[in-house]
Amino acid sequence: MGQKNLVSQWMASDIARLLDRAENPELAIEQLIGDLEESIVDLRRETVTAVARQNRLRQRFFAAEEAAGRVEREASMVLARGEELRARHVLSRQIGALKARDNLEVELVEAGRVSAGLVASLIRMEDRAQLARRKQDELVRRKRTAENGPNPADTVSAIRIRPAEATRGHAFDGYAEAVSALEQEASRAGREETEGGGR
Repeated sequence: MGQKNLVSQWMASDIARLLDRAENPELAIEQLIGDLEESIVDLRRETVTAVARQNRLRQRFFAAEEAAGRVEREASMVLARGEELRARHVLSRQIGALKARDNLEVELVEAGRVSAGLVASLIRMEDRAQLARRKQDELVRRKRTAENGPNPADTVSAIRIRPAEATRGHAFDGYAEAVSALEQEASRAGREETEGGGR
């Protein structure tokens, strides 16, 4: 709970301002990055679960929609044959099928909203972690400069940001890749749960 509150504070505030107030900025940024990376792992797990749930609900919704269509066709045929008593029974089944479909549609919309919110939060948190890593590099360069004098290579690398190097070893390289990775993992999780007999 404490770590989540701390990460939320860091997410909502300016990293530079937080570091200015820290007694030991290097230690503070290291702690921040560690906490952010832990939170990213937790949020990623939560996001994958939410996307997998959304995918399962989508499949159930389409199955319910198909079932409602079958019952509707059956009701039309029974009415065309003039079997009024049977038609009433089929129509009551159709009402039940339509209610089930509508309930699933509501759940699906809500699951989509939750998944989208989690994906957006995950992307924001990953952005903050990247910013914190750049800040850490900047602090290291400053310290080195203060100890040894300016190094021309540091000046050039500070000006030119290389995204592939900045994200090496971390969960996401970009937004599209992040969403794609989440969808693939959610799809695998959904298949594993279905094969395991869960719903």
